[in-house]
Amino acid sequence: ESSIEDLARCISNDPALAAEMLKLANSSLFSMGQEITTLERATMVLGLKTVKLMSLSFSLAGAVPRVEGFDFDEFWHRSLTSAVSSRALSSLFGMDNQDEAFLCGLLHHFGKLVMAQVLGEEYDTVLQEASGWPDHDVETARLGFSSTDLCATLLKSWELPSLIYMAVGYAERPGELPDDVHEDVRDLVELLNTTSHVETVLCDDDKAHALNHLHQLASDRLGISEEEMEDFLVGLEDGVAETADLLSVALPEDLSHEDIINRARLQIVDMSLGTAADLRDARRRNEELEHQKRELASKATTDRLTGLPNRAAFDDFLESQVQSRLRGKAPRALGLILIDIDEFKVFNDTHGHQAGDEVLRRVAAVLERETRKGDLCARYGGEEFALVAPHTNTFGLKTLAERLRKTVEAEPIEYEGKSLRVTASFGAACVACLESSEDGNQLIRLADRFLYRAKQNGRNRCEVFSKIKFPGR
Repeated sequence: ESSIEDLARCISNDPALAAEMLKLANSSLFSMGQEITTLERATMVLGLKTVKLMSLSFSLAGAVPRVEGFDFDEFWHRSLTSAVSSRALSSLFGMDNQDEAFLCGLLHHFGKLVMAQVLGEEYDTVLQEASGWPDHDVETARLGFSSTDLCATLLKSWELPSLIYMAVGYAERPGELPDDVHEDVRDLVELLNTTSHVETVLCDDDKAHALNHLHQLASDRLGISEEEMEDFLVGLEDGVAETADLLSVALPEDLSHEDIINRARLQIVDMSLGTAADLRDARRRNEELEHQKRELASKATTDRLTGLPNRAAFDDFLESQVQSRLRGKAPRALGLILIDIDEFKVFNDTHGHQAGDEVLRRVAAVLERETRKGDLCARYGGEEFALVAPHTNTFGLKTLAERLRKTVEAEPIEYEGKSLRVTASFGAACVACLESSEDGNQLIRLADRFLYRAKQNGRNRCEVFSKIKFPGR
């Protein structure tokens, strides 16, 4: 129940902590663009929650005892990497628990230090048997519990909030979270689990799998490129170094993040070239099985005539986008375009169904070529196509629809020595406020209404719903 002024007075009694809070307020993590020279101003800028959690972080770091034979350089490198990357990922994911993420990241390996001090030689054996830094599975197999279990128990006994101790305790085993756990805990556990892959890339010898995982996350969850994800990893270097300075911790030398990422890329190349001979046969068998699975999945979700995703794939993708927004996992706005080839029945009657099939293939090729990364274009049925745009707004969706319309209109279709042309009508809607699982179907109905309007207004045109909420809301 203390105020910011109360905290400032308390912190001022510890000159070392006061200096750290001033450095923190002026660091790149929190800098407001002007130098902060007083503790009162620093606490105002940082805010009550940040002052509490960061003071706790600094106090815990200062209380860490040295244990003979324990690799403190490794411990601090991993702890600071985990803390800074957790905070940065929290911002990247659009979450508002950045300070909790920092504290959880900083404490993630604290249990290992306790084990090393309390269990002595028994934990030394675990450290020696592990190929690298021991994880939850290695510790549990050898001891019956893990360092994160121990850390969570300690944090709970110290009466820290359940968000903190549960996130630390389940970070390496998110699948075991209770079903009724609060969504904030689940989100923070997922964040820390992602942080573990960042830590692996920056701290472990075997980096390739973790970097591949982050590349996949960049594409699927964040909608950013592999290069942007790697730039994010490189950008953590200054934050780790700055935090190490704040906590008076020495980091291992020659740890350029750019060099680390280049090393990880080389490992990925080595894997792709099959330099690990003992894994080659197993990987080939797995690839064959995966190929068969992909073929079966592709046949089930691909339209045979056009090669585009089919209606089932469209339904699944739209549903996943709606659910992501309902859970707050993705930007709110969601766009949909319905596309219908004009006078297609007349075209079929005039030129024959085989010519009609060629038109469908060529229009599908145009749409696929012009579809942006992250969007999904599918054959919706008959001469109708649908495009889901997860990262857009009303203006952007209108621009996209008009560009697609002009491209379809300009595309020559060669068939049996004749150059044919078709046009298409577009109905589009982009809604920023989704409230229920039925909103996907409502978005389809809304886009279909504007497609009908495009047909009624002369065809070969785009009609776009221009508001951000569904009609009637």
